[in-house]
Amino acid sequence: MLRLKIPRLPQAALLRRAALAYLIIWMLSPPLAYGAGWRVLAVAAMLLWLALDALSPRSVLLRPNWPVLCTLVFIFYTAFIEWLVPDAASINRQFPIWIMLFFLLVGESQRRGHSDDAKFCFWVILAVLPVWSIATLWGINTIAGDVARTIARSSQESRDLAGQGIGGYGYVYTVVLCLPFLAHLAFRARTIADRSQARWKRRFQRMLIWGNFVLAVLLILRAGYSIALILSAFAILSVLLIHSRRPLPLAMSVCFVGLLVLVGAVTVKPVLGVLEGAATGTEYSAKVRDIRASLEDEQSTGTVEGRTERYIRSIRLFVENPVIGTLTFDDVGKHSAVLDRFAQYGFGFGLLFLALLIHVPLRVARSPGAPIGLALAFLIVALGFPMSNNVFMSWGLVLYVFSQGAFAVMGPSPDQRGRKRALEGGRAHA
Repeated sequence: MLRLKIPRLPQAALLRRAALAYLIIWMLSPPLAYGAGWRVLAVAAMLLWLALDALSPRSVLLRPNWPVLCTLVFIFYTAFIEWLVPDAASINRQFPIWIMLFFLLVGESQRRGHSDDAKFCFWVILAVLPVWSIATLWGINTIAGDVARTIARSSQESRDLAGQGIGGYGYVYTVVLCLPFLAHLAFRARTIADRSQARWKRRFQRMLIWGNFVLAVLLILRAGYSIALILSAFAILSVLLIHSRRPLPLAMSVCFVGLLVLVGAVTVKPVLGVLEGAATGTEYSAKVRDIRASLEDEQSTGTVEGRTERYIRSIRLFVENPVIGTLTFDDVGKHSAVLDRFAQYGFGFGLLFLALLIHVPLRVARSPGAPIGLALAFLIVALGFPMSNNVFMSWGLVLYVFSQGAFAVMGPSPDQRGRKRALEGGRAHA
C-alpha cells in the first residue's frame, strides 16, 4: 500500500499559514469583497498572525527593522490625523492602505527564516488567481467589455458583478504586478530550484505558472486599461531582453525596451485594424474587434485629461503646504497614491510612504544575485502604478509576500545569491 509521507508542522506554523491562506482567498476573491462576515474573519486572521509573530523568536514586532518601524509610524500617524482632522471621507478609505502595509510585516517576517511560508503563500496565490481570472474574462466576453471598469465604481451593479466572481480594476492591477514573476518563471524553467520534488509535482507547478501567465496576458489585453498594457509590456520585455548588469549593456537594453514599448503603443491600433480586416469571416474577428474597442474606449473617455487635472491638483496642494500637507483628504486629486500622500501629509510622510512602497523592489534591484531583467520589471510596475493610481489591499499582498515567495521558489534569496557571488569573486582574486 502506497503511503504519502506528509511533513508535520508545529501548531503555530499551521495556524500562521491558515491565517495567511484565508487572507489570500479573501483578498483575491471578488464575491467576498462586500460581506461583513468575511471582513470580520479577515480582521481575526490578521490579529492571529500578529499574535503568533509576537510569540516567535524573530518577531518583526518585537525586533523591528526600519521598514517595520516606518510602517508602524505611518499607520499611527495617519490614524492620529484622521482623529485630529476629520473630513468628509470616511476613515474606511484608510483601511486598504493599512492592510496593504500589514503585508509588509508579513514579508519582512518571511525573510527571517520563514521562507517555507513564503513559498506556501506563492502557490496559494497561483492556485486562486486562475479561478477569478477566468470568471472575469467570462464577464468581459458575455456581459460587457468594460465590466472591469464598472466594478471600480461603488454601486449595486458593481456588487452584483463582484458576486458573480468578476474582478475590477484592483484585481486587474494585482495580476499586472504578478506578471514580471510569472514571465520570468515561465520563460526561465531552470529557475525553479527544488529538484528533489517528484517529476509530476514539478510539471504541475510549471503548468500552474504557465496557466497563470497566459490568463494574465489575456485579462490585461481584454480589460481595457492602457496603463496596465504599458506596464505589462515593459515588464515582459524587461524580463526577456535585459540580462546584464554592466552599465553600457544595461543602458542599451533599457533604451531598446522603451523604444519597443513606444513603437507598440503607436502602432497597436493600426495593427489591430489590419488584423481585424484579415480575420473577417473567421472566429477571431470578434476577438480582435473587442480588443480594439477596449483600447479606443479607454482613450475616448477623457481619462488622460481627467487624470492630469487630478495630478496637478495634488501637486499644487503639496507646493502650497510642503511641510505638513493639507491634513485633509477632501481636496487632493484622489488618483495617485504617492502624490495624494505628499499633498495630504507633506514632504516627510509623503516620502516615507513612497519609501515603504518601493523599498522591496529597490532592495531586489540593488542585489547582484537578483536577475536584473526581473528586478527592473518589478521596480517599473511597483513604482509606475502607485504614481498613476490608488493602491489597494491586494497590492501589498503581491508587492511584499508574492514577490518574496517567488524568489524563495527560485532558490536562495537575492541577498544570499549576491553574497555568494561576492564571496566567489573574492576567492577568485585571492
